[in-house]
Amino acid sequence: MTQKILIVDDDEDLRTMLESILMADGYGVDLAPDLDGAFKLMASGDYEIMLLDKNIPGIDGNPLGGIDLLKHVRSLCLPSEVIMMTGDPTVETAIEAMKLGAFDYIIKPFSLKDLRLKIRRLSQYRNFVNPEYTIGFYRRFQRKLLDVVERVSKMSDRELELALLSLNDEIDKLFSLLKESERIILAEREALSHIGSLAESLKGSLQTKDARYELVDKISRLSNNRV
Repeated sequence: MTQKILIVDDDEDLRTMLESILMADGYGVDLAPDLDGAFKLMASGDYEIMLLDKNIPGIDGNPLGGIDLLKHVRSLCLPSEVIMMTGDPTVETAIEAMKLGAFDYIIKPFSLKDLRLKIRRLSQYRNFVNPEYTIGFYRRFQRKLLDVVERVSKMSDRELELALLSLNDEIDKLFSLLKESERIILAEREALSHIGSLAESLKGSLQTKDARYELVDKISRLSNNRV
């Protein structure tokens, strides 16, 4: 099924450019220039991913409309993950967005390669067996680490940005192990299901008095219980 992306940005040229690129990549894309348009689209459609411009006019004159949208998404528990786009070069603003529930951030101007990598990274997390639990755990884990970074860091913005990228890499390695565990569990489940089906089929060809019937029945029951 085609993944749907909502892009909210008051820069028309950027919106249309991203729409063209991402649709060519196979995504379904909707656009909104402001909060009103974004609220309407959020109410009418489910989006796996939202690209939100942090620095658009917000509620009651708030210049950080993307933060207002992020809070709205999280307050409604929408099944969407946010990549925050920001023209603010300070990494502290990105940390703020992630602590409020953004999955990731990207600083303008950005390359399409970097944006694609971030979208692909998010899609990999959404591909877990239980993506809501996995991403929720990821977000809580990330928030705790960001708290530590904020308390102890005296880095420059560039040093802090590189540290956050390195931190994301380490988190990804941890979750890749979880993904491999899921793969093994799914393979085992599939094998047990196949064994159970074979055992049930074999039972149908045996008489209950047959000495082999009890063994086959036990294999069938154990396989189904493990699945």
